[in-house]
Amino acid sequence: MLGALSLLAFIKMLIIYYFPMDLHSEEAQYWVWSKHLQLSYYSKPPLIAYMNWVSSMIFGNTVLGIRINAVVIGFLISVATYFLTFEIFKDVNKAVMASLSTCIFPFLISISSYFSTDSPLLFFWILAMLFFWKAIEVRKWIWWVLFGISVGLGAMAKYSMFLIYIPLLVFSVMYYREIFRKWGFYLSILISLLLFSPVIYWNIQQGGLGVLHVVHLAGANNHSHSVLNAFLNLLVFILGQFAILLPFYQYNILFHKIRQRSFTKQEIFLALPAICMFLIFMFVALIRRSGANINWVMFGYMGIPILFAHFAIANNQSKFAFRISVAMITALILFTWIISSSNTIFPLGKSNPANKMIGWSKVASKIDLMKDHLPTSESYVFSPNYHIASEMWFYLKGQPETYVLNPGTRMTQFDLWPGIEQFINSDKVAIFVDGQKISPEVRNGFREVLKTDSCQVFSQNQHIETYYIYFLKGLKGFQKRHTSY
Repeated sequence: MLGALSLLAFIKMLIIYYFPMDLHSEEAQYWVWSKHLQLSYYSKPPLIAYMNWVSSMIFGNTVLGIRINAVVIGFLISVATYFLTFEIFKDVNKAVMASLSTCIFPFLISISSYFSTDSPLLFFWILAMLFFWKAIEVRKWIWWVLFGISVGLGAMAKYSMFLIYIPLLVFSVMYYREIFRKWGFYLSILISLLLFSPVIYWNIQQGGLGVLHVVHLAGANNHSHSVLNAFLNLLVFILGQFAILLPFYQYNILFHKIRQRSFTKQEIFLALPAICMFLIFMFVALIRRSGANINWVMFGYMGIPILFAHFAIANNQSKFAFRISVAMITALILFTWIISSSNTIFPLGKSNPANKMIGWSKVASKIDLMKDHLPTSESYVFSPNYHIASEMWFYLKGQPETYVLNPGTRMTQFDLWPGIEQFINSDKVAIFVDGQKISPEVRNGFREVLKTDSCQVFSQNQHIETYYIYFLKGLKGFQKRHTSY
């Protein structure tokens, strides 16, 4: 099993190295954070920035230097899944199948290929489940310590980690109420909070910015919307969950067990996180005007590959599960080809989900070429869009720091750092990049326009985006502003 997983991880690294797609803008943003190490950041805790800092020190400021984190985490998730499955069911066959099946579930493929905050979150979630199970079964304090460390480190990746207490507490009330009288349980909570304390301290310093952002993201400050819109949001969310849970097909077994009330303790332990997180984010999908992203709930599904293997073997469906796995692998290969630039038979145009990873290096190369013809080398790049600013920071020659001029949209981490106001009355050339033409407000903030140009991005021989580039001189001044958290 380890050999197969290691081979898969090695193949992924070769693909990243020899056939790299441009960074997703979120990947670029988290890399940018690693250039400003802090106790925490506006939208997320700091673990991903620290990991990017370490990997970039080893492998350089490259695509591989970032995405190798995802590949390694994907490998470790498979290993942790093996141990959790074996500890729960004491069955090597189930453990092997569950471990290997993590390589075919879409939500796990994505976080083991592209490095986002979900990658370490999902790893520490499955690790916390493993150590919690050991703590309640073996009842040694070391497992409570490891559980607390896992929760604390997971929370340093994403606030959502603390939601793990909901299904675990429900499970404990059902089967292990005695843990509430044990000091080990409370020690684990203390350890997790101690590890998370830098984020708490940062939030206190910043007036609770991180908390305000999470509250706003959950829809607490959204304006009311129609019943129809709420229903459509809910429908999209539910259908999305079925999509990211492929190849799990044993819903009939779940419904049968619900009717018969025949769930075992082990099955409930694995299913409760999925049920609790699904219900929580289903509520968010209802109240939030723009709905809930389908990937928000996926950390709660870490037990699903284990249930997939458990039901397949327990019901003598191993061969059918194998065929499902082969079908998923085939579908993955086909999907990879469909979204790749080599697909010109069925071009997806602007609907291609890979478009967010296409064209950034081309735009940066165009800017570098234009900079070479400047009479001065003193310049800086800014954008009203933090995605563009992050990508330009990574792909421009020499990786110079870039800036965001917030036009009055949601706050970003760039708003907490020094902005272009530091260049007022300087002779530096300002390079403005955006997916839209420059606004009169931004244009009037400078004395003159030196040159303008644009860069068209194509995917599968289809035009997908145009980026507008302006070289400006004489910054007169701007005021930082944002409209929400």
